[in-house]
Amino acid sequence: MSSFEQLFFRLVFSILILLLITAFQRKLKLASWNRVPFFAAIGVTYAFFALSGLSAIAFGTPIAVSVALVYTQPIFTALISFATGKERATIGRILVVLLGVLGALLVSGLNLSDPRIKLGVVFPVLAGFLYAVYLWLKRQAPTDEYTPLQVLLFTVLFALLVLPVGWVVLRNISAEPLFVGVLTPSSQQLALLFFFALFCTVLPYGLLNYVNVKEASPTTEGMLLLGDPVLHTLWAMLFFGQYISAIQYAGAALILVSAAVSLLLRSKQPG
Repeated sequence: MSSFEQLFFRLVFSILILLLITAFQRKLKLASWNRVPFFAAIGVTYAFFALSGLSAIAFGTPIAVSVALVYTQPIFTALISFATGKERATIGRILVVLLGVLGALLVSGLNLSDPRIKLGVVFPVLAGFLYAVYLWLKRQAPTDEYTPLQVLLFTVLFALLVLPVGWVVLRNISAEPLFVGVLTPSSQQLALLFFFALFCTVLPYGLLNYVNVKEASPTTEGMLLLGDPVLHTLWAMLFFGQYISAIQYAGAALILVSAAVSLLLRSKQPG
């Protein structure tokens, strides 16, 4: 199944699951008009963040490489902080960003003799940027008005609304069937997609929304999220037989180190 179709069913099943949970909790309600811009922004960001992460695999990027590049997220978080004036661009922070960029170049497998950037590498880097934006938006969520699961429900709902628009636009740019193709899913595929929605959307992002921004710093969130690429790399080897070069592993390590140091530096700042 294509990236678009996987994400479409993932979002549909996630909405159904979240509707059942919130209805059971008697907390099902509509978003107020003044909050629609926020939910639209975080929904669109989530849709293209998830799509970019999936599409890297569709264009042949190894799982370990894709995940390592997605976790350039703290680098983009630092750059956003510099640009918005939330943090001062000290020499130490700039060096951390450059370390992460070097790691991204190494893990991407970019050949200096043929420096053309492959599309399969662009997608996970874009996902890393959108991930940083998503996490920033998540911390602005109106938790005084909506429960964490209500926030996730509206996020996923707006993501689903924008996805067909993205499909119409991007199918005119690429004809890759693993990217924009459509097929009739089998019952087995639908079952897998249901569990994909439950364990890869509702559970992790629901728990992430339950993090109290007043009690947990971005460092706490970021450091826990850094366990993700390690597990992805292990599963890629065990289940898919995907192995990458020693240089690419070194690049992945540099990304994780720079991400951890960047988050630790950010935690020392007030606010």
